[in-house]
Parts: sequence; structure tokens; C-alpha cells
Amino acid sequence: MMIAVEQGILKYQTNTNMPVDLKFEIEGEKEMSRKLMILSKDIKDLRPEFEKGTNFLKEFFGGEAFESRGALLGEPWPPRKKFYPWPPLERSGRMRRSFDTEVGNLQGAVFNAVDYFKYHQSKMPRRKLPRRIMMKLTNQLKDKIVSIFHEGIYNRIIKAR
Repeated sequence: MMIAVEQGILKYQTNTNMPVDLKFEIEGEKEMSRKLMILSKDIKDLRPEFEKGTNFLKEFFGGEAFESRGALLGEPWPPRKKFYPWPPLERSGRMRRSFDTEVGNLQGAVFNAVDYFKYHQSKMPRRKLPRRIMMKLTNQLKDKIVSIFHEGIYNRIIKAR
């Protein structure tokens, strides 16, 4: 599985060059063999796991990560130079509400649709606008995504019994 952040879009996908291949050999168990063949076909569509994973990340980035002002991501936002009566990046709330997802059978993406999001997220050198990161994959988030896939595949195996 590949997990990466490219141009402010968090993407993760299975290796499309290598199909998911489950092989089981059980001597004298035709019924089990049929169920496992069905399971193998079912696992080639990981949409439910990608939906659950991307929705989790969307809620996390727009919720807890935003509320912590980057601290939960290991990169606390720098303080503002001027005082404003609203929290950073929340004057209208648009940035926080604009996290969204795209999901396919073998991939998922989390992104923020606001056009100026990329300037806050970017690692490019800057003079005025401080970097205020809103999306970053910590080891805990990676572990959560992997656990979502493990749970989904495990449940399919149980269901195929």
C-alpha cells in the first residue's frame, strides 16, 4: 500500500501493478474453496476500506487536527502577529469545512478544496504567510488506516466462512 501527500492531497492506494492474490489449498474442502474464491474476488474491490479510511482522515483533519492548531500533527501553528477575534484560519470557517474525499476500488484521496489551502500547507520558502499545516500523516494515523484495512479484510474472511 502506498501512502503519500502530493500537492496538498493525501493519497493512498494499493499497488495496482500487483493484484491482490489470495491462494488457499485445503485438501478435500470444496465448499471452503468456493468461499475463498469469492473472497479473493471481493478483496479486489477495497472501496469500503478506502471510504472508511478517507472519511476518518477527513473528520480528523477538519476536526481534532484543526482544533489543535497543528499540534496533533507535530507541527504547531506559529502565533499571529496581530490580534483577531477569531482563531487562525477560521474567519469564515470555509477552510475547516472544505476537507473532502475521492474514493475508487483501489485508491483513496483526502484533500481541501479551498484554493488558498495549498499556500498554508506548502513547504515552499515564504516571506509573509507562515506555514500552518493541516494535513500530515503521523505514525498513529498510518496505523489507524492499516487497522481499518485489516479489520475490513478480516470481516470479509469471517463472512465467507
